[in-house]
Amino acid sequence: MNTKQWNEEVKIDGVTYPADQLNRKQDAELLTKILVRRSNSNRDKPNKSSYVININAEWGAGKTYFVKRWAEDLKYEHPVVYIDAWSNDFMDSPIITVLAEIQEQLLETINKSHLTQAKRKSFKNIGISVLPKILAALVKRYGGFDIEDLFVDESSDTEVTPSSQNNKSLDLSAAMEAMTTQAFKEHRDYKKGVKELKATIKELVKYSIEKPKNGLQATARDYPAFIFIDELDRCRPTYAVEMLEAIKHIFDIEGLVIVVSTHTEELQHTIKALYGSDFNANDYLKRFFDTKYHLDVSVSANLLKANCDISILNDCGLSSRGIILFPYVFNDNNELKEKVLLLIASIASWQELSPRTAIQFAERLLTSIELVESHKTIDIVLLSVLLCLYVTSNPEYDYVIDQLKMDNPNFNIQTTNSKLRLAGQNFGLENSLNSLIINREKISRFEQQFNLSEYETNTFKSKRASYKDFNFLLYIKVIKRVLNRKEINNTGYLTNFGYKGQSTIDKNQLLEAYMTYYGLNKSSITYYLNLISLTNKFSDS
Repeated sequence: MNTKQWNEEVKIDGVTYPADQLNRKQDAELLTKILVRRSNSNRDKPNKSSYVININAEWGAGKTYFVKRWAEDLKYEHPVVYIDAWSNDFMDSPIITVLAEIQEQLLETINKSHLTQAKRKSFKNIGISVLPKILAALVKRYGGFDIEDLFVDESSDTEVTPSSQNNKSLDLSAAMEAMTTQAFKEHRDYKKGVKELKATIKELVKYSIEKPKNGLQATARDYPAFIFIDELDRCRPTYAVEMLEAIKHIFDIEGLVIVVSTHTEELQHTIKALYGSDFNANDYLKRFFDTKYHLDVSVSANLLKANCDISILNDCGLSSRGIILFPYVFNDNNELKEKVLLLIASIASWQELSPRTAIQFAERLLTSIELVESHKTIDIVLLSVLLCLYVTSNPEYDYVIDQLKMDNPNFNIQTTNSKLRLAGQNFGLENSLNSLIINREKISRFEQQFNLSEYETNTFKSKRASYKDFNFLLYIKVIKRVLNRKEINNTGYLTNFGYKGQSTIDKNQLLEAYMTYYGLNKSSITYYLNLISLTNKFSDS
């Protein structure tokens, strides 16, 4: 048995999936335990049936990653079929899609030496003999007979040929009788076809469990079989609804667990597109799912590290170009990577980004760092927050930019949306400033730094302040003062920022002194906006 742990990357069907960073293994183990028990319980009931679960999470939350890795885990102990509904919605019928995937994927797991020629043919041709009957009942509109046979000549007792159809009218009695007869026949054919199809699928599952090929014999395989249907919410409306109907009426087979992964809210929109905006799509979906499971979404530094190219976060490389990412000035390579990734994860959590959107945001931020000119100081906190608001089309982006462009910004801390009050500890401000103080002798000299005497440098670097109650709005007010400042005196450096020699220094004054000392005043808000704009050229489609 060649299984992979969830903390390792794995290749499935030629696609590499990274190590689990969202604790999805716990979800998979919990669901497997519950679904196996419930499915086996269903098999003991008089009205035997499949068990259908809806895995719900928004787009970008990692549903496909989850079901792919979960299915890979299950395949050594259970028959497993994975179906990408979206890649197959060009097909006329989802029934054909599901049948074809069941036939191909389960047949691949069976030791063919245990199959007679007749059985092998039966499995390979699954549904071929009965599918026309099923499809006819589902899509046919009382065809199959010649409408000409319903016409009679009122002046003659003999049948009228198509070449002489004068003086004839529609015999409604004959028409109704023919339609009723045809309807009954189609219904009988449909029921017979579904029964035969279910029996063949059950037998195919049984062989997959009892006669597995050599590579699957290391562990005991057992019921239920798991059928995964992914991306249904992205399909065209008619295909999505027909798939749901097929699950309920055609593939309602004992011993099957059907896992339908969707952004369920989007699936409801899909259904309403077919039945109308007033249609109760939520109640409609309850007909098909026995239960629903919601995947929790979280973004971590480890998730970003596993999915992003973070090679640009190299302190030696940035230092050689004279680039400062304030406030992360003194960091070794690992520390710089950790702090920037934690910053991104904090901002993603603050703005409630899905993992996919967070990764895209991180990639764009890393691209913007690549684009920074040599001998430049960039406030990575400001750039990160602005970029996040920009890529998510957040209306607060315009508010912040408008304020930053004013000579005297007037951020209303009390009334502004609390979403902008990102706490200082979320971006490691206090720790970063403490790091500057502790390691002040080890920090390299950068061209853009303000030139101070040793005495002045030691005087201001000896000061400390607490930033525990600091938030983003307060932070960018300080940045704006730094960008607006025209002249700075070398002598009495701290007096430039309002310090008057008292024993303690205001945290805003100290922060402004640090920003100015490391050259943040030599950039402009326009420079940040240009960096953000340039990342559009590198963004995902």
